[in-house]
Amino acid sequence: MDLALTGEGWKNLKGDPAAAEIFRREVSLALLHRDPAKYAVIDRAIEQAKEKGISYVLCKVSTEARKFMKLARAVGAEKYRATAFIRLQPIDQHRVLYGEFQIEHQTAELIMLHFMKRFPKFNVMIVFNSEVFIGRNKEIFRQALGDRKIDLPKAPDEFERYWLAFYRSQYIPERRNIKYLKRMIPKKYWKWVTELKEFGL
Repeated sequence: MDLALTGEGWKNLKGDPAAAEIFRREVSLALLHRDPAKYAVIDRAIEQAKEKGISYVLCKVSTEARKFMKLARAVGAEKYRATAFIRLQPIDQHRVLYGEFQIEHQTAELIMLHFMKRFPKFNVMIVFNSEVFIGRNKEIFRQALGDRKIDLPKAPDEFERYWLAFYRSQYIPERRNIKYLKRMIPKKYWKWVTELKEFGL
């Protein structure tokens, strides 16, 4: 990783400030990709941004730029799907919201920050693969679960009840289209999407 690209280093990139901010965000996302070869790809993208301008990379002119953007897009897509499909539920009287999700990249903390900002008055607890993350008072705690499973008593979720009632009111059985559903929501996420109960899935 090009350590010179910190602080003043960002200002030396060729491109307007808005493009520089987008490039900085894409670098941040690419760094969270699971591929161990990501550092070489990111370094090359930074070199090209310095030599030929940020737009050269953001517009994916070179093979290296396309690889770099592909890394960033994969991570961004995972974060987007997590924030769209995770259904947090209250679990007890301590204002805890609980959820589960499967991730491929190092996006757990990024996803936690999203929900902590969205629900600032709650403690957020999410199981990602074999680890549990707890967000409380702007801090994130992380614990490996190993073979253990979390089985927590869930408080009645009025929001879920209302959401399902709304969904039933919009659902038209004659228009059921599983093929379209699979395209919009990958099957691996189905178990976390509450409203899919209406499809019997």
